[in-house]
Amino acid sequence: MKTAAHRRYDRFLFAMCGLAGLLYGIDMGLIAAALPYIKATCDFTETQLSGIVAAVMLGCIPGTMCAAWVAEKAGRLASLKATALVFAAAVPVICLSGGNFWAMFAGRLMQGAGCGFMGLAAALYVVECASSENRGRGTGMLQLVLTVGLVVAALIGLGATMFFGDAASDAVSIEAKRHAWQTIFWVSIIPTFVLFAGLFRLRESPRWLFKKGRIDEALASLMMNNDEETARRTIAELEANERSQMVSSADGAMKRDSLFQRKYLVPLFLAILIPVFNQASGVNSLLNYSVVLMQRAGLAGTDANWADTAIKVANFLFTCVAMALVDRKGRKFLLTLGSAGVTLGLLAVGGLFLAVEHGALQAGPFAGWAIVAAFILFIASFAIGPGVCVWLAMTELMPLRVRAGGMMVAQFVAMGVSYTLAQTFLPWSARFGDSSVFLTLAVVAVGYFVTSAFFLPETKGRSLEEIERHFARR
Repeated sequence: MKTAAHRRYDRFLFAMCGLAGLLYGIDMGLIAAALPYIKATCDFTETQLSGIVAAVMLGCIPGTMCAAWVAEKAGRLASLKATALVFAAAVPVICLSGGNFWAMFAGRLMQGAGCGFMGLAAALYVVECASSENRGRGTGMLQLVLTVGLVVAALIGLGATMFFGDAASDAVSIEAKRHAWQTIFWVSIIPTFVLFAGLFRLRESPRWLFKKGRIDEALASLMMNNDEETARRTIAELEANERSQMVSSADGAMKRDSLFQRKYLVPLFLAILIPVFNQASGVNSLLNYSVVLMQRAGLAGTDANWADTAIKVANFLFTCVAMALVDRKGRKFLLTLGSAGVTLGLLAVGGLFLAVEHGALQAGPFAGWAIVAAFILFIASFAIGPGVCVWLAMTELMPLRVRAGGMMVAQFVAMGVSYTLAQTFLPWSARFGDSSVFLTLAVVAVGYFVTSAFFLPETKGRSLEEIERHFARR
C-alpha cells in the first residue's frame, strides 16, 4: 500500500514533468503574441514570417531524434535534463538576433528542438514511472500544463500589448515594438532553471534500468512510488515479458526476436497515426496564428489578444475535464468524442470564413467573435480527447523494446506534418482563403474519428506489460 512518502514522490515527479510541459506550451504559444511585433519591426516576407513560426515544428524533428538517442543511451532522466538546457539556450539567440532572419530562425529551431526533447523524454519518463491506475492522469498532466503554458504565453502577449502598445499602431515607436517581442521571449527563460534544478531529485525510469540489466536499481526506483510487493510484482512481469521475447535458434541457443515481426506492426502503426492526425488537425498552426486570424476576422487592437487568451483558457479548462475522465472513461472514448468535435469545429470555422470571403458576413466584431466561438468548439474538443490522449497512445501502445524508437518515428512524422502546415499556412490562406485551409483540415479530421472509433483498442487500467502481451497475441 502506498505511503505518504510514495504519494509525495509521485506528486513531485508529475510536477517536474509538468514543468517541462509548461515550457513546451510557453515556447509554442509565445509566437502568436510576438508575431505582430516581429512583422512590424523586421523586414520579413510572408514566407519568412511563416518560417519563423514553422521553425519550432521543424526543430522538433532533430530534437526528437536526439532525445530518443539520449533516452536510450543515457536514460530518460538525462534526456529530460537536456530539455531544460536546450530551452534555456534558445532564448538569448532569438532576443539578440537584432531582427536578422537567420539568427531568429536558428533560435526558433532550438526552441523546437527543446519541444522535441520534451515531447519524447517527458512522456516516456512519466509513463514508465507512473502506476497503471494513475498513468492516464500522470501523462495527461503533460498536456494540462502545456495548456497552462499556452495561457501564460497569451497573457504575456496581452501584457506586452497593454504595456508597449498595439503592434499595428503608428503611435507606437519601432523601438518599443522591438522591446515588446524581445521581452515576450526573455520571460520564458525563468522556468527552465527551476526544471533543471528539480530533476536532480528524481530517480531514473525503472523500466529503462531493467532494460539495461540494472535490476536492483530498477527495483529501488519502483519503490520510490510503490510498495515493495507492487515493485517486485512489476519486476516479475518485466522478466516474464523478457523471457517471452527470446526464441530458440536452430542450434538451440536463445536469441531476441526481430523488431520487424508482425506483432509490432499494429501498435507501431497506431502509435504513429494518432499523433499524425493530431498535427494534421492544424492545432499548432491555429494556436500560433490565432492573433493574426482574429485580426482578419475583424477583431482589432487588444480584442484579438483577448480572443487568443479566451481560446487558450478554454484549452486549459477542457484539458482539466479530460484529466478527470481519462482514467474513468478511457482513451478510446475520449479520442472518439474529441475527434468528432474537432471535425465540427473546423467545419464551423471554415464555414464562417467562407461567408466572410464571399460577402455573406461582414468582417467585424460580430464575425470575429462568432469565429472565436467556433475556435473554442475546436480547441475544447481537441483538449478533451486528442490533446491528452496523444501522449498515452504513443507510450502505452509501444512495447518496451521499441518504445523510444517507435516514439521517435511517431514524433518525426507528426512534426513533419506540423511543420508543413505551419510553413504553408500563410501562403495557402493568402492564395485560396482561410476557409480552404479549415475545410481541408476538417476532411482530414474525419479520418481521425474513424481511426479512434473503430481501430484503437482501450488501454485504461492495464499495465504496460499487459498491453504488450495483448498485441503479441494478435
